[in-house]
Amino acid sequence: NRLMLNQLPEFVDPLRLAETRQALKGQVAVAAMPRLMVALGMPSPARGEVDVEVAFSVDGQGVRRVLGNLHAELDATCQRCLQPMILPLQVNIALGIVRALDEAEQLPDEYEPLVLASVTEGQSLAAIIEDELLLALPVAPLHEEAQCPAQSGTLDKVVAEDLPPEGKKRPFAVLAGAFGNKSGEKPLKQK
Repeated sequence: NRLMLNQLPEFVDPLRLAETRQALKGQVAVAAMPRLMVALGMPSPARGEVDVEVAFSVDGQGVRRVLGNLHAELDATCQRCLQPMILPLQVNIALGIVRALDEAEQLPDEYEPLVLASVTEGQSLAAIIEDELLLALPVAPLHEEAQCPAQSGTLDKVVAEDLPPEGKKRPFAVLAGAFGNKSGEKPLKQK
């Protein structure tokens, strides 16, 4: 088992790496994963990196596989309070390398398929990692309850600060009188 530290290639040949039992360890920039950035609503250019540790091998049944883990702390937006947050992701991967979708059906249950785009071309390592991170994303990223401004009352204070003080006219209250007065109704009370 040869280990390549902190030298992740842009493109890999998963079949060859599995046959020669290679392991890769290093980092991939989040900026190299545009679909992930869109899914999280991340600003461009995105900051941060994903720690990658993967081992390519062949199991006892002859399945060429990729085992490993990914760790990232991604910028996201809490869907409860709409404030920025850090979304930690720890993803364990177990991929069976296949050349076509019909081969994927024959994989043992412990593997998800990694379908090769082409046998002659290399696969983008960033795209493989991006696929796994996208599958691991929560439907709605949320702060921990104790840390979320929406839960702690902090958000109520922010909203209250944006409201006009008691006794002061609301800026759009004039519109209520302008549109509601044609039928002889009294305009809405202004606070």
